[in-house]
Amino acid sequence: MNSQQQLQARLTGFVTGAAPQPASGLLPDLRLLLESLPGYGHPEAEAAHRGALSAVLQLALPNERIAPQPAENGSGYYISYSYEGPFAGYADAFFPKRVVTAVATAVTTAVRSRGLGQPWWRAYALAVLTDAARRAAGIPLDTGKLAGELAAMDSQFRPALTASYLVAVQTAYEPTASALRALTAAGQLAEARAQLVRLLADDTLVANFNGAIGTGGDSTNAAVWFLYTLWVVLAALACPDVDAEIRALRARGLIVPGEVAEGNWWNGGYTTWYRPLSGADVEPATAGTLTAGLPELVTSSYASKPPMPPVREHQGVTNGYSLSLCLWGPLARYRPQPSSCLGAGTGVLMADGSVKPIEDVRIGDEVRSGGGTGTVVLAERPARLGRPLYSVNGLNVFATSGHPFRAADGPGPRRRAVDPWNLADAVPTMIADGIGSLAVGAELAASGGEPVTVREVTAHEPAPDRPDELVHDVVVATGDRGHAAYYVGGPGTFVAVDAESADPFHDVAATLAVVAAMDRALDDVREQVADPHADLLDILGRLDLSGIGEAARAADGAERPEIPGPGYYLRDGEWDPHASALETELVRRYGRLFRRNCATGWRPDADPEGPFTLCLHDVELLGDVPAVAVLDVELRVRGDAEDVVRRVTAPATRKRPGWHFAPDTDVEFGPLLPSAALLGSLHADGELLGRFGMPLSATGHGEHFVFGDGGTVLGRVALGRHGAGTADRPAQSAARAMAVAAGRHVGELLASRVRARR
Repeated sequence: MNSQQQLQARLTGFVTGAAPQPASGLLPDLRLLLESLPGYGHPEAEAAHRGALSAVLQLALPNERIAPQPAENGSGYYISYSYEGPFAGYADAFFPKRVVTAVATAVTTAVRSRGLGQPWWRAYALAVLTDAARRAAGIPLDTGKLAGELAAMDSQFRPALTASYLVAVQTAYEPTASALRALTAAGQLAEARAQLVRLLADDTLVANFNGAIGTGGDSTNAAVWFLYTLWVVLAALACPDVDAEIRALRARGLIVPGEVAEGNWWNGGYTTWYRPLSGADVEPATAGTLTAGLPELVTSSYASKPPMPPVREHQGVTNGYSLSLCLWGPLARYRPQPSSCLGAGTGVLMADGSVKPIEDVRIGDEVRSGGGTGTVVLAERPARLGRPLYSVNGLNVFATSGHPFRAADGPGPRRRAVDPWNLADAVPTMIADGIGSLAVGAELAASGGEPVTVREVTAHEPAPDRPDELVHDVVVATGDRGHAAYYVGGPGTFVAVDAESADPFHDVAATLAVVAAMDRALDDVREQVADPHADLLDILGRLDLSGIGEAARAADGAERPEIPGPGYYLRDGEWDPHASALETELVRRYGRLFRRNCATGWRPDADPEGPFTLCLHDVELLGDVPAVAVLDVELRVRGDAEDVVRRVTAPATRKRPGWHFAPDTDVEFGPLLPSAALLGSLHADGELLGRFGMPLSATGHGEHFVFGDGGTVLGRVALGRHGAGTADRPAQSAARAMAVAAGRHVGELLASRVRARR
């Protein structure tokens, strides 16, 4: 029992101790109800409530037909795929045991009364399940869109939170539900309600409650929670006007904090006890489908003389159900965005002070960069692909949502983007220095030295008659290590932007892995992949990486590849879209995987039945959170007995206040019950930043969103489950050798996959 639960028991004693003994008139089932009220964070009560919400999500998921992977075609071949599995649709596949229960029906009805109907539940179910697939199968997605919609739906749900919790108290949490059933069966609801109101009005009880509320800390929190649960009990006892009873108690001198005062308690005023729903809440119900192979029939047709019949074979696609959900089928709402660039008409400030449209900038041109000049060493021109472009303050700059703008000097993030998550996914090395939102009020670095304050950000939708429109980006070299900014805009004001390119020296091991993969696969990708920006995402998603750890651990110290320069991305003197797209997708999909596993030695996964040990790999925070020098991470396992609490202190990776922390440290908990839950929280300078959590029946792998106040997603934390006990970290040379071996393994898999198209 934790400290708040102990305080709750004391408060319960105030109530029942102020009452007459059962023989003198207190209803036995009312006493039982009061004594069974769950304390703050009670694991069984929380599991009952979240389980009821999960059941509603499972029933709401659309059962659309499962889509196989897209057909492939090229010079002389056509390959089609058809699904051969047993499920009629996605709901059947991911939630095979879903059933309509009285609890789920009651929650749906209660929430509908708050204006949230079935279409809303369907959208929420898809977002939560997509989050589960993202985490369990490591599928890259449009994180900004997913995080934004999860936060928006959580915000919409909070006014209905108490209505859903009331249902849990009445029907899902058995200790209170059984007491309420007994009172209902005996026809004693009205009598129990009247007794409880009299008890709460007792002068001694009011004084005890006021003392607990005024003490502060856990005592206040426990008292506020207990008042909230008492109001819920009054509602469960069919009180016609709980707010009127609260006003009457206040008139008798009871201190009622604002969040649980009349009106507020029912309408979302008190939600600090609640953690937003995420993929971890539905993962246990998926019965392994998130990482299961998708059975397909592959039909390959080839142009030949003489004609040959189609070749048919059966295969299973690794993580195929999750890939189908997220990338291939009708529910693929969160496909990741392509590389970030600038639209035609964006003015680039040249070294001589003139302005040139970015579409006319060429390799070798001299541009203004920082306090001097730089040379354009690469000019990229991918497709716009129907994306909106954004201008700032009416300047001649038209950027995709993830393009990095340089922030003005100061304690805040170094870069800003309309969609910070898009940039963070594409260029992980920029996170350490902060990626904030490009929003009104932000200050940007400018060519004149004085910062430019953002007054407006305007979206420009693509013209429907220009499907082949290109966007542009340039890489600038100044002779200095790191990113070189250049200036865009005009006619009179120019703001600094970066190319969307990673710093190869931020984590050399991860860079070596990506380069090794590219060296192995690039020639085959150039020959066999017609549209790399469209096709590589799906092709990489189909690779079976089950052997990558073994390949990395067998590293033989072979010669390491050289970190390439801009010329690597040129072919016949022009930008090579295959090399650029391959690097982008490898970094997006595997960059973090390489970093985390090279740092920890590519250890095998833990036995799920063994002692519970987590590896806290890293934490990424958005730049809208103030920079943190040292992050304190609390990992609390809550079960039937005492909470098991572990704490990790992680300095920022830049050795100065920042937004990225990589402790890569093992945290041992020992044997735990499967019914326990992990609750994590992030703290800086003693202040709570955000929370995350999962049931221990979930795998624990992957990236978990960190939710701030109000359900906003402010970061993510990466956890891994390995063998019990801590392990020695590999030396730098060993980690880099493993990186090369892992990268070559990925490259060979990719090359084999695209060669199979021939």
